[in-house]
Amino acid sequence: MKKVGIPIKQHFENLKAKIFTIKNISWKSPRVIGGSIALLLLMGSGIVYLNSTTSAVYIHVNGEKIGLVANQDKAEEMINQILTEKGAPFGIEAKTHDSITYQSVRIKNAEFRALSKSSIEEDISYYVDGVMLKVNKEPIFVLAKAEDGERLLKDFQEYYTKPSDKNLVASVSFEDEVETQSVEAPLDQVISYEQAIEKLKQGNLQKVEYTIQEKDSWWLIARKNDMKTIEVLASNPGTNENTILKPGEKIMLDKVTPYITVVSEGVRTETETIPFDVVTKTDTSLPSGETKVKQAGSDGQKEVQYSYVQKNDKVISQTVKDEKVLIEAVDQIIEKGPQRVTVAYSRGSGSIVSGLSWPLRGPITSYYGYRHSEYHTGIDIDGDQGDPYVAASAGKVVSAGWSGNYGYTILIDHGNGVMTRYAHSSKLLVSAGKSVSKGQTIGLVGSTGRSTGSHLHFEVIVNGDTVNPLNSLR
Repeated sequence: MKKVGIPIKQHFENLKAKIFTIKNISWKSPRVIGGSIALLLLMGSGIVYLNSTTSAVYIHVNGEKIGLVANQDKAEEMINQILTEKGAPFGIEAKTHDSITYQSVRIKNAEFRALSKSSIEEDISYYVDGVMLKVNKEPIFVLAKAEDGERLLKDFQEYYTKPSDKNLVASVSFEDEVETQSVEAPLDQVISYEQAIEKLKQGNLQKVEYTIQEKDSWWLIARKNDMKTIEVLASNPGTNENTILKPGEKIMLDKVTPYITVVSEGVRTETETIPFDVVTKTDTSLPSGETKVKQAGSDGQKEVQYSYVQKNDKVISQTVKDEKVLIEAVDQIIEKGPQRVTVAYSRGSGSIVSGLSWPLRGPITSYYGYRHSEYHTGIDIDGDQGDPYVAASAGKVVSAGWSGNYGYTILIDHGNGVMTRYAHSSKLLVSAGKSVSKGQTIGLVGSTGRSTGSHLHFEVIVNGDTVNPLNSLR
Protein backbone atom coordinates (compact mmCIF):
# COMPACT_ATOMS: atom_id res chain seq x y z
CA MET A 1 0.00 0.00 0.00
CA LYS A 2 2.97 2.36 0.49
CA LYS A 3 4.01 4.43 -2.51
CA VAL A 4 7.52 5.83 -2.61
CA GLY A 5 7.64 9.57 -2.81
CA ILE A 6 3.97 10.14 -1.66
CA PRO A 7 3.65 11.98 1.65
CA ILE A 8 2.10 10.01 4.50
CA LYS A 9 -0.99 12.20 4.86
CA GLN A 10 -1.75 11.93 1.12
CA HIS A 11 -1.22 8.16 1.26
CA PHE A 12 -3.78 7.94 4.06
CA GLU A 13 -6.32 9.87 2.02
CA ASN A 14 -5.77 7.71 -1.07
CA LEU A 15 -6.16 4.54 0.96
CA LYS A 16 -9.28 5.82 2.67
CA ALA A 17 -10.83 6.72 -0.66
CA LYS A 18 -10.15 3.27 -2.07
CA ILE A 19 -11.63 1.54 0.93
CA PHE A 20 -14.79 3.59 1.45
CA THR A 21 -15.76 4.68 -2.04
CA ILE A 22 -16.05 1.25 -3.64
CA LYS A 23 -19.76 0.63 -4.26
CA ASN A 24 -21.67 -2.48 -3.34
CA ILE A 25 -19.09 -3.68 -0.83
CA SER A 26 -20.41 -4.37 2.66
CA TRP A 27 -18.61 -2.84 5.63
CA LYS A 28 -18.47 -6.39 6.98
CA SER A 29 -16.48 -7.44 3.95
CA PRO A 30 -13.10 -8.96 4.77
CA ARG A 31 -11.59 -6.44 2.34
CA VAL A 32 -13.03 -3.49 4.24
CA ILE A 33 -12.12 -4.89 7.62
CA GLY A 34 -8.58 -5.74 6.48
CA GLY A 35 -8.11 -2.36 4.88
CA SER A 36 -9.34 -0.57 7.97
CA ILE A 37 -6.94 -2.51 10.14
CA ALA A 38 -4.07 -1.72 7.75
CA LEU A 39 -5.04 1.94 7.74
CA LEU A 40 -5.12 2.07 11.53
CA LEU A 41 -1.74 0.35 11.76
CA LEU A 42 -0.24 2.71 9.20
CA MET A 43 -1.68 5.75 10.93
CA GLY A 44 -0.36 4.54 14.26
CA SER A 45 3.12 4.00 12.92
CA GLY A 46 3.03 7.47 11.32
CA ILE A 47 1.99 9.06 14.58
CA VAL A 48 4.77 7.22 16.41
CA TYR A 49 7.29 8.38 13.80
CA LEU A 50 6.17 11.99 14.03
CA ASN A 51 6.22 11.94 17.83
CA SER A 52 9.67 10.36 18.04
CA THR A 53 11.39 12.72 15.54
CA THR A 54 11.70 16.46 14.97
CA SER A 55 12.29 18.67 11.95
CA ALA A 56 15.64 20.50 11.80
CA VAL A 57 18.20 21.91 9.38
CA TYR A 58 21.84 21.12 8.96
CA ILE A 59 24.12 24.18 8.53
CA HIS A 60 26.83 23.69 5.92
CA VAL A 61 29.77 26.15 5.83
CA ASN A 62 31.80 25.91 2.63
CA GLY A 63 30.34 22.45 2.04
CA GLU A 64 31.19 21.14 5.48
CA LYS A 65 28.36 20.05 7.77
CA ILE A 66 28.85 21.80 11.14
CA GLY A 67 25.64 20.95 13.01
CA LEU A 68 21.89 21.23 13.52
CA VAL A 69 19.53 24.08 14.38
CA ALA A 70 15.74 24.08 14.71
CA ASN A 71 14.98 25.70 11.36
CA GLN A 72 16.46 27.86 8.63
CA ASP A 73 14.96 31.09 10.01
CA LYS A 74 16.64 30.43 13.35
CA ALA A 75 19.94 29.66 11.63
CA GLU A 76 19.87 32.85 9.57
CA GLU A 77 18.93 34.89 12.64
CA MET A 78 21.89 33.50 14.59
CA ILE A 79 24.36 34.17 11.77
CA ASN A 80 23.12 37.75 11.38
CA GLN A 81 23.53 38.24 15.13
CA ILE A 82 27.08 36.90 14.93
CA LEU A 83 28.02 39.28 12.09
CA THR A 84 26.52 42.22 14.02
CA GLU A 85 28.33 41.33 17.25
CA LYS A 86 31.67 40.77 15.51
CA GLY A 87 31.53 44.21 13.91
CA ALA A 88 30.07 46.06 16.93
CA PRO A 89 33.45 47.08 18.48
CA PHE A 90 34.23 48.91 15.24
CA GLY A 91 30.78 50.41 14.66
CA ILE A 92 30.05 48.26 11.61
CA GLU A 93 28.58 44.87 10.68
CA ALA A 94 31.14 42.24 9.77
CA LYS A 95 30.88 40.35 6.49
CA THR A 96 31.75 36.84 5.34
CA HIS A 97 32.65 35.26 2.03
CA ASP A 98 31.81 31.78 3.35
CA SER A 99 29.17 29.74 1.51
CA ILE A 100 26.47 29.00 4.09
CA THR A 101 23.70 26.57 3.05
CA TYR A 102 20.91 24.68 4.84
CA GLN A 103 19.54 21.12 4.52
CA SER A 104 16.10 20.22 5.96
CA VAL A 105 15.94 16.86 7.78
CA ARG A 106 13.94 14.92 10.37
CA ILE A 107 15.98 13.52 13.19
CA LYS A 108 15.25 11.38 16.21
CA ASN A 109 14.42 13.49 19.24
CA ALA A 110 17.11 11.80 21.29
CA GLU A 111 19.74 12.65 18.67
CA PHE A 112 18.89 16.36 18.24
CA ARG A 113 21.58 18.65 19.65
CA ALA A 114 21.14 22.28 18.57
CA LEU A 115 24.31 24.20 17.76
CA SER A 116 25.09 27.16 20.03
CA LYS A 117 25.88 30.56 18.55
CA SER A 118 29.44 30.36 19.84
CA SER A 119 29.95 27.05 18.05
CA ILE A 120 28.73 28.48 14.78
CA GLU A 121 30.93 31.61 14.94
CA GLU A 122 34.07 29.50 15.32
CA ASP A 123 33.49 27.98 11.87
CA ILE A 124 32.94 31.25 10.01
CA SER A 125 35.62 33.63 8.70
CA TYR A 126 34.99 37.39 8.74
CA TYR A 127 36.16 40.47 6.88
CA VAL A 128 35.48 44.20 6.64
CA ASP A 129 35.68 46.75 3.86
CA GLY A 130 38.11 48.98 5.74
CA VAL A 131 40.88 51.51 5.21
CA MET A 132 44.63 50.96 5.59
CA LEU A 133 46.98 53.67 6.87
CA LYS A 134 50.31 53.69 5.05
CA VAL A 135 53.33 55.83 5.96
CA ASN A 136 56.13 56.11 3.40
CA LYS A 137 54.51 53.19 1.53
CA GLU A 138 54.63 50.96 4.62
CA PRO A 139 51.30 49.63 6.02
CA ILE A 140 50.76 50.57 9.68
CA PHE A 141 47.26 49.28 10.52
CA VAL A 142 43.71 48.83 9.18
CA LEU A 143 40.62 50.67 10.41
CA ALA A 144 37.07 49.43 9.87
CA LYS A 145 35.66 52.66 8.40
CA ALA A 146 37.00 55.10 5.81
CA GLU A 147 35.78 58.09 7.83
CA ASP A 148 37.82 56.85 10.82
CA GLY A 149 40.98 57.22 8.74
CA GLU A 150 40.30 60.89 8.00
CA ARG A 151 39.28 61.61 11.60
CA LEU A 152 42.36 59.84 12.94
CA LEU A 153 44.82 61.96 10.95
CA LYS A 154 43.06 65.21 11.89
CA ASP A 155 42.92 64.28 15.59
CA PHE A 156 46.59 63.22 15.57
CA GLN A 157 47.60 66.60 14.15
CA GLU A 158 45.60 68.41 16.83
CA TYR A 159 47.15 66.21 19.54
CA TYR A 160 50.46 67.97 18.85
CA THR A 161 49.38 71.38 17.55
CA LYS A 162 46.76 72.06 20.27
CA PRO A 163 45.22 75.11 18.56
CA SER A 164 43.65 77.71 20.87
CA ASP A 165 43.29 81.45 21.38
CA LYS A 166 46.84 81.41 22.75
CA ASN A 167 48.21 79.18 19.98
CA LEU A 168 47.32 80.33 16.47
CA VAL A 169 48.38 77.53 14.12
CA ALA A 170 49.16 78.91 10.66
CA SER A 171 49.94 75.62 8.93
CA VAL A 172 50.14 71.93 9.68
CA SER A 173 51.40 69.07 7.54
CA PHE A 174 53.03 65.67 7.70
CA GLU A 175 56.77 65.35 7.15
CA ASP A 176 56.15 61.80 5.93
CA GLU A 177 54.19 60.49 2.97
CA VAL A 178 50.87 59.56 4.59
CA GLU A 179 47.99 57.93 2.72
CA THR A 180 44.84 55.92 3.35
CA GLN A 181 43.81 53.09 1.04
CA SER A 182 40.52 51.17 0.85
CA VAL A 183 41.09 47.48 1.53
CA GLU A 184 39.22 44.29 2.28
CA ALA A 185 40.78 42.93 5.45
CA PRO A 186 40.24 39.94 7.78
CA LEU A 187 38.50 41.08 10.94
CA ASP A 188 41.38 39.97 13.18
CA GLN A 189 43.70 42.43 11.39
CA VAL A 190 41.48 45.44 12.13
CA ILE A 191 41.97 47.75 15.13
CA SER A 192 39.59 50.29 16.63
CA TYR A 193 39.95 54.05 16.31
CA GLU A 194 40.97 54.29 20.00
CA GLN A 195 43.68 51.66 19.55
CA ALA A 196 44.92 53.41 16.40
CA ILE A 197 45.27 56.89 17.94
CA GLU A 198 47.04 55.43 20.98
CA LYS A 199 49.45 53.52 18.74
CA LEU A 200 50.35 56.70 16.86
CA LYS A 201 50.88 58.60 20.10
CA GLN A 202 53.14 55.94 21.62
CA GLY A 203 55.28 55.60 18.50
CA ASN A 204 57.09 52.61 17.12
CA LEU A 205 58.89 50.69 19.88
CA GLN A 206 61.87 48.73 18.64
CA LYS A 207 64.10 46.57 20.79
CA VAL A 208 67.70 46.94 19.62
CA GLU A 209 70.64 44.92 20.87
CA TYR A 210 73.72 47.01 21.66
CA THR A 211 77.25 45.70 22.24
CA ILE A 212 79.28 47.53 24.90
CA GLN A 213 82.34 49.29 23.47
CA GLU A 214 85.60 50.33 25.14
CA LYS A 215 85.17 53.43 27.34
CA ASP A 216 81.37 53.22 27.09
CA SER A 217 79.28 54.61 29.93
CA TRP A 218 75.53 54.68 30.40
CA TRP A 219 75.29 58.36 29.42
CA LEU A 220 77.59 57.87 26.41
CA ILE A 221 75.44 54.98 25.15
CA ALA A 222 72.39 57.20 25.58
CA ARG A 223 74.07 60.02 23.65
CA LYS A 224 75.12 57.69 20.81
CA ASN A 225 71.53 56.47 20.40
CA ASP A 226 69.71 59.80 20.87
CA MET A 227 68.20 58.60 24.15
CA LYS A 228 68.22 59.69 27.77
CA THR A 229 70.28 57.82 30.33
CA ILE A 230 67.12 57.05 32.28
CA GLU A 231 65.61 55.46 29.14
CA VAL A 232 68.68 53.25 28.58
CA LEU A 233 68.56 52.08 32.21
CA ALA A 234 64.80 51.42 31.95
CA SER A 235 65.50 49.20 28.93
CA ASN A 236 67.65 47.00 31.15
CA PRO A 237 65.77 46.22 34.40
CA GLY A 238 67.99 45.75 37.43
CA THR A 239 70.68 48.17 36.27
CA ASN A 240 71.62 51.62 37.56
CA GLU A 241 74.28 54.23 36.85
CA ASN A 242 76.78 52.30 38.98
CA THR A 243 76.30 49.01 37.15
CA ILE A 244 79.66 48.11 35.59
CA LEU A 245 79.72 47.86 31.80
CA LYS A 246 82.08 45.30 30.29
CA PRO A 247 83.20 45.58 26.65
CA GLY A 248 81.63 42.87 24.53
CA GLU A 249 78.58 42.44 26.73
CA LYS A 250 75.19 43.06 25.18
CA ILE A 251 72.36 45.25 26.49
CA MET A 252 68.93 46.08 25.10
CA LEU A 253 67.76 49.50 23.95
CA ASP A 254 64.02 50.26 23.75
CA LYS A 255 64.09 52.88 21.01
CA VAL A 256 60.88 54.70 20.18
CA THR A 257 60.49 56.44 16.83
CA PRO A 258 57.36 58.26 15.66
CA TYR A 259 55.20 56.61 13.01
CA ILE A 260 54.26 60.06 11.71
CA THR A 261 55.94 63.45 12.21
CA VAL A 262 53.55 66.41 12.38
CA VAL A 263 55.10 69.72 11.28
CA SER A 264 53.31 72.84 12.47
CA GLU A 265 53.99 76.56 12.29
CA GLY A 266 52.24 79.34 14.15
CA VAL A 267 52.31 82.01 16.83
CA ARG A 268 52.11 81.04 20.49
CA THR A 269 51.44 83.49 23.33
CA GLU A 270 52.84 82.60 26.74
CA THR A 271 52.83 84.32 30.11
CA GLU A 272 56.29 84.14 31.67
CA THR A 273 57.86 85.07 34.98
CA ILE A 274 60.34 87.94 35.09
CA PRO A 275 62.62 86.86 37.96
CA PHE A 276 63.63 89.71 40.21
CA ASP A 277 67.25 90.74 40.17
CA VAL A 278 69.43 90.84 43.26
CA VAL A 279 71.43 94.00 43.88
CA THR A 280 74.20 93.68 46.47
CA LYS A 281 75.50 96.79 48.22
CA THR A 282 78.39 96.97 50.63
CA ASP A 283 77.53 98.29 54.08
CA THR A 284 80.66 98.98 56.10
CA SER A 285 78.63 99.05 59.29
CA LEU A 286 77.95 95.34 58.93
CA PRO A 287 80.47 92.69 60.01
CA SER A 288 82.40 90.97 57.21
CA GLY A 289 80.29 88.29 55.52
CA GLU A 290 77.02 89.34 57.16
CA THR A 291 74.05 90.24 54.95
CA LYS A 292 70.59 91.68 55.40
CA VAL A 293 67.69 92.30 53.06
CA LYS A 294 67.05 96.03 52.66
CA GLN A 295 64.32 95.58 50.05
CA ALA A 296 62.40 92.39 49.31
CA GLY A 297 62.30 91.38 45.68
CA SER A 298 59.23 90.30 43.77
CA ASP A 299 58.89 88.60 40.40
CA GLY A 300 57.30 90.34 37.47
CA GLN A 301 55.24 88.95 34.63
CA LYS A 302 55.33 89.38 30.89
CA GLU A 303 53.38 88.19 27.86
CA VAL A 304 55.57 86.92 25.04
CA GLN A 305 54.53 86.07 21.48
CA TYR A 306 56.70 83.47 19.75
CA SER A 307 56.62 82.46 16.13
CA TYR A 308 57.64 78.82 16.00
CA VAL A 309 58.23 75.72 13.94
CA GLN A 310 57.44 72.47 15.71
CA LYS A 311 57.84 68.77 14.90
CA ASN A 312 55.51 66.66 17.01
CA ASP A 313 56.15 67.94 20.55
CA LYS A 314 59.62 69.40 19.90
CA VAL A 315 60.09 73.08 19.05
CA ILE A 316 62.65 73.24 16.23
CA SER A 317 62.91 77.03 16.05
CA GLN A 318 61.36 79.84 18.05
CA THR A 319 61.61 83.61 17.60
CA VAL A 320 60.25 86.33 19.85
CA LYS A 321 57.71 88.27 17.82
CA ASP A 322 56.39 90.60 20.52
CA GLU A 323 56.85 91.09 24.24
CA LYS A 324 54.73 93.06 26.72
CA VAL A 325 55.49 93.53 30.42
CA LEU A 326 52.39 92.97 32.55
CA ILE A 327 53.97 93.40 35.99
CA GLU A 328 57.38 94.94 36.59
CA ALA A 329 59.84 92.95 38.68
CA VAL A 330 61.13 94.61 41.86
CA ASP A 331 64.84 94.27 42.65
CA GLN A 332 65.89 92.60 45.83
CA ILE A 333 68.47 94.78 47.59
CA ILE A 334 70.97 93.03 49.82
CA GLU A 335 73.33 94.88 52.11
CA LYS A 336 76.54 92.99 52.78
CA GLY A 337 79.43 93.54 55.09
CA PRO A 338 82.85 94.21 53.45
CA GLN A 339 84.76 91.12 52.34
CA ARG A 340 88.12 90.74 53.99
CA VAL A 341 88.88 87.19 52.87
CA THR A 342 91.73 86.59 50.44
CA VAL A 343 90.45 84.65 47.44
CA ALA A 344 92.79 82.10 45.92
CA TYR A 345 90.99 82.00 42.59
CA SER A 346 91.28 84.42 39.68
CA ARG A 347 89.98 87.94 40.08
CA GLY A 348 89.18 90.53 37.48
CA SER A 349 86.48 92.53 35.77
CA GLY A 350 84.19 89.55 35.19
CA SER A 351 83.74 90.69 31.60
CA ILE A 352 83.12 87.21 30.14
CA VAL A 353 80.22 86.61 32.49
CA SER A 354 77.68 87.80 29.91
CA GLY A 355 78.59 85.13 27.37
CA LEU A 356 77.90 81.90 29.25
CA SER A 357 76.05 79.01 27.57
CA TRP A 358 73.21 77.12 29.23
CA PRO A 359 74.71 74.02 30.87
CA LEU A 360 71.38 72.17 30.57
CA ARG A 361 68.17 72.87 28.68
CA GLY A 362 65.08 72.60 30.81
CA PRO A 363 62.55 74.59 32.82
CA ILE A 364 63.82 76.60 35.80
CA THR A 365 62.29 75.24 38.99
CA SER A 366 63.87 77.74 41.41
CA TYR A 367 65.30 81.21 40.72
CA TYR A 368 68.17 83.17 42.24
CA GLY A 369 67.73 85.20 45.44
CA TYR A 370 65.63 84.89 48.59
CA ARG A 371 63.02 82.20 48.06
CA HIS A 372 60.77 81.12 50.92
CA SER A 373 63.01 82.80 53.53
CA GLU A 374 66.19 81.13 52.21
CA TYR A 375 68.76 82.75 49.96
CA HIS A 376 69.17 80.73 46.79
CA THR A 377 72.64 81.29 45.35
CA GLY A 378 71.91 79.98 41.86
CA ILE A 379 69.16 78.61 39.65
CA ASP A 380 67.77 75.07 39.55
CA ILE A 381 67.32 73.62 36.07
CA ASP A 382 65.01 70.63 35.83
CA GLY A 383 66.45 67.43 34.36
CA ASP A 384 66.15 63.67 34.52
CA GLN A 385 68.56 61.51 36.46
CA GLY A 386 71.57 60.87 34.23
CA ASP A 387 71.01 63.71 31.76
CA PRO A 388 74.38 65.13 30.64
CA TYR A 389 75.23 68.79 31.32
CA VAL A 390 78.02 70.88 29.84
CA ALA A 391 80.54 73.55 30.83
CA ALA A 392 79.08 77.05 30.42
CA SER A 393 82.45 78.34 29.20
CA ALA A 394 86.04 77.20 28.79
CA GLY A 395 88.13 77.04 31.95
CA LYS A 396 90.01 74.97 34.48
CA VAL A 397 88.35 72.60 36.96
CA VAL A 398 89.14 73.87 40.46
CA SER A 399 87.39 71.04 42.28
CA ALA A 400 85.28 68.00 41.45
CA GLY A 401 83.87 65.83 44.20
CA TRP A 402 81.57 65.73 47.20
CA SER A 403 80.72 69.12 48.68
CA GLY A 404 78.27 68.79 51.59
CA ASN A 405 74.76 70.02 50.79
CA TYR A 406 75.78 70.51 47.16
CA GLY A 407 76.38 66.77 46.76
CA TYR A 408 78.72 65.85 43.91
CA THR A 409 79.85 69.22 42.56
CA ILE A 410 82.13 70.76 39.93
CA LEU A 411 83.67 74.22 40.29
CA ILE A 412 85.27 75.76 37.18
CA ASP A 413 87.47 78.88 37.06
CA HIS A 414 86.98 80.69 33.74
CA GLY A 415 89.50 83.44 34.50
CA ASN A 416 88.98 87.17 34.92
CA GLY A 417 87.25 86.59 38.26
CA VAL A 418 84.46 84.36 36.89
CA MET A 419 83.65 80.86 38.19
CA THR A 420 80.68 78.50 37.74
CA ARG A 421 79.40 75.77 40.04
CA TYR A 422 77.40 72.64 39.02
CA ALA A 423 75.80 70.79 41.96
CA HIS A 424 73.73 67.70 42.94
CA SER A 425 75.33 65.60 40.17
CA SER A 426 74.86 61.85 39.98
CA LYS A 427 78.24 61.44 38.31
CA LEU A 428 81.24 63.66 37.56
CA LEU A 429 83.06 63.21 34.25
CA VAL A 430 86.01 65.55 34.92
CA SER A 431 88.53 65.91 37.73
CA ALA A 432 90.33 68.78 39.44
CA GLY A 433 93.11 70.36 37.39
CA LYS A 434 91.64 69.41 34.01
CA SER A 435 90.96 72.03 31.38
CA VAL A 436 87.51 71.98 29.77
CA SER A 437 86.09 73.57 26.64
CA LYS A 438 82.82 75.44 26.29
CA GLY A 439 79.98 72.94 25.69
CA GLN A 440 82.02 69.92 26.86
CA THR A 441 80.00 67.34 28.80
CA ILE A 442 81.33 67.43 32.37
CA GLY A 443 78.73 65.61 34.50
CA LEU A 444 75.34 63.95 34.81
CA VAL A 445 72.24 65.36 36.48
CA GLY A 446 71.35 63.82 39.82
CA SER A 447 69.88 64.47 43.25
CA THR A 448 72.84 64.11 45.61
CA GLY A 449 73.35 66.27 48.70
CA ARG A 450 70.47 68.37 49.95
CA SER A 451 68.05 67.87 47.11
CA THR A 452 64.39 66.95 46.69
CA GLY A 453 64.61 65.65 43.12
CA SER A 454 66.87 65.38 40.09
CA HIS A 455 68.02 68.78 38.79
CA LEU A 456 71.15 70.85 38.16
CA HIS A 457 71.92 73.65 40.60
CA PHE A 458 73.95 76.21 38.62
CA GLU A 459 75.82 79.19 40.08
CA VAL A 460 77.78 82.06 38.58
CA ILE A 461 80.40 83.56 40.89
CA VAL A 462 82.19 86.86 40.16
CA ASN A 463 85.12 87.80 42.39
CA GLY A 464 83.82 85.53 45.13
CA ASP A 465 80.18 86.68 45.09
CA THR A 466 77.31 84.82 43.45
CA VAL A 467 75.32 86.76 40.84
CA ASN A 468 72.06 86.03 39.04
CA PRO A 469 72.92 83.43 36.36
CA LEU A 470 70.05 84.61 34.16
CA ASN A 471 71.95 87.84 33.50
CA SER A 472 74.89 85.84 32.17
CA LEU A 473 73.36 83.03 30.12
CA ARG A 474 72.86 83.31 26.39
